[in-house]
Amino acid sequence: MAPQKRADRKEDAMDRVAQVSVRWARRMQDPNIDGVHTHFMLVPAKNLPAGIPLDPNPRAQNINRPVYRAVGRSLRQEGDAIPGSFHLQHRGLTLIASSVERIVKGGPGGLDLLELHFPPGYGIIDGGHSYEIILKAQRQEAVPDDEFVKLEVITGSELESLVTDIAGGRNTSIQVHAKSLLDLGKKFDFLKGELALHGWEDRVAWHEHDNGAVDVVDVIARLSCFDIATYPDRHSHPVAAYARKGSLLSRFQQQPNLYERLVPIVRDVLYLHDWIAYDAEERWQAVGGASGRGGKYGSLDMVDHRNLNRPPFTFPFLDQTSDHRLRPTVVLPILATFRLLLQPDPPTGHPPAQWQNGFSEALAVWNEVGGRLLQGFYEHYTTMGRNLHATGRSPALWRALCNEMAVSLADHRRRTENDATQSALMDPSQLKLR
Repeated sequence: MAPQKRADRKEDAMDRVAQVSVRWARRMQDPNIDGVHTHFMLVPAKNLPAGIPLDPNPRAQNINRPVYRAVGRSLRQEGDAIPGSFHLQHRGLTLIASSVERIVKGGPGGLDLLELHFPPGYGIIDGGHSYEIILKAQRQEAVPDDEFVKLEVITGSELESLVTDIAGGRNTSIQVHAKSLLDLGKKFDFLKGELALHGWEDRVAWHEHDNGAVDVVDVIARLSCFDIATYPDRHSHPVAAYARKGSLLSRFQQQPNLYERLVPIVRDVLYLHDWIAYDAEERWQAVGGASGRGGKYGSLDMVDHRNLNRPPFTFPFLDQTSDHRLRPTVVLPILATFRLLLQPDPPTGHPPAQWQNGFSEALAVWNEVGGRLLQGFYEHYTTMGRNLHATGRSPALWRALCNEMAVSLADHRRRTENDATQSALMDPSQLKLR
């Protein structure tokens, strides 16, 4: 590896720099992209420096899983680990840097000293867990002198546009969830921006191992229940929101416009979902349960019940807790019926979504109709052999609930219109003097 003079390189003041002592290093010119090189290095594990950025790595590091504990034992030469074989058993680290410079040749122990430069967004793209395992072992002074780690460093000044693709391709030993790659590619930013306005951004887990209370996949499933471009009427239904919610990430990636148009109602959708799950007991009791003569909500299979050894269920978009929670199997098909309350799309185009009569109508309709929708789900559940999962996946169920909502919504609006008319007739200001 030929030395590179500092004066020949344009250095950004924002670059982060790591110095790496290497036993062996080679450089390979990329066959297709000018100015891109791959550097292969063998580094003593005890000399691997802290501070290498993890900016492009799509996974947060959680080294407490069994597979990573086994890696740590191998590094420490514990159990039946073969001494000196760590670099043969593990893929090592893959990094993206703007440049690699050799600043010392044949230093202490015969090691060369290389300097790696990382602009913002560059760093480790694969092997972040191994990196954390090595640093932890270093802090415990548990890294043997004869253990090495392999580094593959891809350099070039124009790699920023390829970071996401490279990270997705390299993170395959333990599959990186698609959501992590979408988050790395900033595909969720329009949702984050809207939720941040209400202080809700941190309540969503946007990537693997994030600490948010609600997985972004579930957020997308809930929004899919209001996709009136794909499901504009009562003849087709977003069953995939429950049955195949993981597949919705592909739709989100391929047709982001379907979700971008829902930004004006995303807060309402998340609130309504939690309100249905939280308030279902009141609605069930209001209609007398399944028979109409009294309901035993606390014993229903379609309800999650708190184990006394665990904390209450939380409803992050209500800031409420409860000992009971309506299961997603029930909530999602009911939630999807509320898309009938949105302003229909015009013959051409799909404008931003909005409620026909405001979000307050949705809450009022749930208060009136929620009990009957719950009874409708329960009836299908009993006819399908009390198989909760099969009921949630049944298009017939989604169609029946949607039909119930259509009829009930028409009745609600008729009563509301009549009440408004009666109020106007009784208002002296509306009477004309004769």
